[in-house]
Amino acid sequence: MRICNNTFDRKIYMEKKFALLSTVLLCAIIARAETPLETELLNAVRAEHFERIIDFGAGNENRPVKAHLGVPAKQIAQPPNVNVAVLQLDADGKLVDRAYVLLSRDYPDGLVVPLDKNLGASSVRFLRWDIDRSNGGKFSSDGTRTSEKGWTNNPPLTAADELVPGRTNAAIQFMAPYPASLFKSMVAFHVMRMIDAGKISLNAEYSYDIADAKPEPRKIRDWLDAMITVSDNHATSALLKMLHDKNEIEPLNREFRELNLPTLQINGTNPKNGLGWDTAKINLTAWDIARMFWLIDGGAGNFWGDADGKPVTEKILSDASRAFLKKTLSEQGFNDCLTTANFPGAKNVRAGIPTRVAERWINPTNGHVEVDGEDFGVDIRAANAQAEVNFAHKTGLTFNYGSDAGIVTSLSGKPFRHYVIAIVGNLGHRYADEVFATRTNFPAFDKVGPIVYTQRIPALGKAMDEALIKLSAEKK
Repeated sequence: MRICNNTFDRKIYMEKKFALLSTVLLCAIIARAETPLETELLNAVRAEHFERIIDFGAGNENRPVKAHLGVPAKQIAQPPNVNVAVLQLDADGKLVDRAYVLLSRDYPDGLVVPLDKNLGASSVRFLRWDIDRSNGGKFSSDGTRTSEKGWTNNPPLTAADELVPGRTNAAIQFMAPYPASLFKSMVAFHVMRMIDAGKISLNAEYSYDIADAKPEPRKIRDWLDAMITVSDNHATSALLKMLHDKNEIEPLNREFRELNLPTLQINGTNPKNGLGWDTAKINLTAWDIARMFWLIDGGAGNFWGDADGKPVTEKILSDASRAFLKKTLSEQGFNDCLTTANFPGAKNVRAGIPTRVAERWINPTNGHVEVDGEDFGVDIRAANAQAEVNFAHKTGLTFNYGSDAGIVTSLSGKPFRHYVIAIVGNLGHRYADEVFATRTNFPAFDKVGPIVYTQRIPALGKAMDEALIKLSAEKK
């Protein structure tokens, strides 16, 4: 091997040496699945083979290129970036086991994240999402690549790409996908914190007053309901503008950092209208959002330590705020990600978490779920009567991204399980299952029972639900 004999060569040598040491360190600290739940989650992620899904091509909501060109989708070029978190709880809400798994082109076989004593993922250098790095560059409306960008180079990553500062040398690296509408649960959480602090009340009116539009007053509880249950963007913009009006955006971000949930951040939104949702500036990870949902669920004892080492407990929310959030999340209209309870048994649909659908969405005449003008096309009444759990959750979906997170609680008379689950990935309706490989348009555009997520996601939800039944029974 040539001996380094100048500054440039020494620099290359040291970079290679550091890379080698990082690899050794990575192998040393990345645990194989060490707990029963880690084993189950890693196996479930691997079993779904997310690398086999098909991709209709780069684009966005306004420019889904290949689907309009009549070009069949191809298999995804690289494994998607997916992170999944599960917290197993006992009947009192105490932690029994936990697992956090990453999947990406860097970790195509899945990777169990070692968690620190404060239940943090401090061994991970989380990066802000960059769609151009994911796609390999920019693309024109006809699907032609117009520029190139590397996954970690061209240009190289810098500290500015880090979601949580100071982790440049962390052994694990993961670019956290945009969470889509799942971030609305963070808005709801902070609004309830404001209510608990006496700054606002649920029955107070907030008027969404923006340029070139008539002022729109609604009670805060109504804005919240629309934002969560039907994922209404208009309601979300109104609440974000309210946060700006009351100078609460920075307190929101600061509080999540202080709670040791540092990846939960909302930045870059427009104070004049609450819009401007930038995929690199609205951030969360499955692990931190799962822990936020655990706070919503509540439970006995200390959950983890905050940034100062002080215990974080359920007292972060009042009982009334916790009850309101859980009820609202339980009335989620879009049960089509980790669960497919809105269209059980439909063609090409796989079963997910066996959750109950709120009656408010079920048409009493035909039993169809109808949400915000969307008819899911299946009589669910018989299946709903056989539901096993309540799933208080929030979904998120765009062209490029898909997510879901919530609290699962077994219904009376059903096998016990109590857990929080979250999945966040760049798996929006641009991606689909192999059964649609000959299609030249998106399954999401079908009129009845639109399949907007790869069915590997609900299958993963079902696998974990069955695993939690087994693990819970073993703990008794």
